[in-house]
This record gives sequence, structure tokens and C-alpha cells, in this order.
Amino acid sequence: MRFQKLVPFAYLLGIFLCFFMGCQADKPLGPNKSVALSVAIPSGNSEVKAALLGSTQNELIYRVDGLPGHNLIAESIVGPFSTAANYGSEDFTVDIPAADNLVLSVQLNDASTHQPLAVGAVGMNLLSLPVSNIVVEMGSVARTCYTLNVSGGSFGGEVYTFSTDTLYTNSPLTGPTYDFNLNYSAGSSNPVTIADSQGVLAPLRTVAYLGNGNLVDYDYLPSASAFQINSDLAKGSPVSIGDIFCLSLGSIPGAHAWIQVTNLGNGINYVGPQFRYRVTSLLPYYGYEQTGADIANACSTMW
Repeated sequence: MRFQKLVPFAYLLGIFLCFFMGCQADKPLGPNKSVALSVAIPSGNSEVKAALLGSTQNELIYRVDGLPGHNLIAESIVGPFSTAANYGSEDFTVDIPAADNLVLSVQLNDASTHQPLAVGAVGMNLLSLPVSNIVVEMGSVARTCYTLNVSGGSFGGEVYTFSTDTLYTNSPLTGPTYDFNLNYSAGSSNPVTIADSQGVLAPLRTVAYLGNGNLVDYDYLPSASAFQINSDLAKGSPVSIGDIFCLSLGSIPGAHAWIQVTNLGNGINYVGPQFRYRVTSLLPYYGYEQTGADIANACSTMW
């Protein structure tokens, strides 16, 4: 661990990746290239900042994929480490080929629980646009703007809208401003199902299953054929803890949400399901973006 003052009053974790391929300023040296990456945690993410900069141990998972196809090129874990000051850096190396259409995804975890605190990603072109520094801005998946805790006392289902971070309970609302609904019902033992709420006359194909595990492993936009009207059809089996889905959104036109199940809920015990997520417009991966509710400091206070 090497510490240095980076930006006053800002909390930055600098991650410098030397890609083992030789370097000469911003120009490739033969077929090789050296790249330095800095990962910045937004200063407003106070929960992530406290976990990163306090006594808690952290770890980083990074993954490099080639597009299209989500082809794995490199993946590793750095840590555990602890940054007990409001600045610092962690250095590590990874060996990848110089190529175009690459995506670097990074996930910051609590090292003791291995639960994600923040994720981020950036596209890279190491051929025609070689660089020596790439910044990946990470967004929280731990604070209320990017978590969803469903009510444990609803009897008529729940509908959620990402743009406003609004959960409508006991409601069958449908339309383009409502993104998805849950069949969860208090007092019921039925497994939770994520389903489209955007279609008025009939559900639309807006739910795609990506896999189960780390968010960093499923940072891609699946093909159109992967989207179904609900999670049961998309996955082919009931939802499990750790499942990651990609949702096509109506409340934010052109956007997608990467949403992970963290608790299935228990209707008999009046405990609702829980989720973490990131939302991104236009990009085929979860690059950093704030929702309108986050920008307006108007995230839900229901949980």
C-alpha cells in the first residue's frame, strides 16, 4: 500500500494497472502497452467512503472483457487492504493484449463479507486510442439510492420505478413509467418473481437473466433474445440469492439496470425481498451514472 495526497477533501482510491506490455508515454512500444488506471469513489458516497477509508478491510475485483461477446481476457482480486487515511493508492499488475473494444469492470468489496460496496466500468481502445491513464468512476451499490428493500406487509404486489426510486405497494400499475413488479405477497410462501410492468395490454420482454455471483462478472448487455416478460422465463427456474438480471427500463428511455437479488424475502414472516443495482443509459455496460432521484437528493426514505 502506498499513500500520497491526491485531491484535498476528496476521497480517491488510485489503482495503477501496468499491463506488462512495455510503455513509452502515450505511444505503444511495438505490440505492447503500459496502462495506468485510477479508480475514483465519488465523494458523495458516504457509506462506501466510510467502509473504504476506515479500519474495515477491503478488496477489489477487476475484470477485462472483449466486446462483442463478453469474452473474458483477465480477472483477479487485489487485497485485502486497509486505507486508514483519506487518500491512498493500491498498485497491481495484469497482463492483457493491446486490443480495441475492451471493457474494464471493477468491484469494491468489504473484504470480511465479500459483499460489494461499489462498481464501475470503462471502455478501452488500446490500439487506435492508446492511453497511459484511465479513470473508472465507481458508483455505490450499498446506499439507499441503489438498493431496494420491498415492504414486508404488502398484499397486492409491488411496482418499482428506477427514475424516481419509488416503490408502489399494493398496486397493479402498468405503463412506460413503471419498470417492473414483484409477485411478492405478505402471508404467501410463493417464490419472488421479477416481471415487466411497462406493457399496458400485455407484458413486454424487459427482463434478462445474466447469472449468479459477482456483479463484475456480468457487466454486459445481453442480446435481445435473452429478454423475457419475467424472471422465471428468463432464467428457466426460480430466483435465487445472488442472481443478476438486466432490465430494460421505461422510466429512463434507453437505459438498463443491472440488479442483483440480495434477499428473497419470506412472505410468511412478512419480510420482503431486497436488491442492489446500478442504472446506465446508452452504454452496454454499467458505466457510472446517477439516477434523477440521486441527483435531486430525493431517494426513497421507505427503507
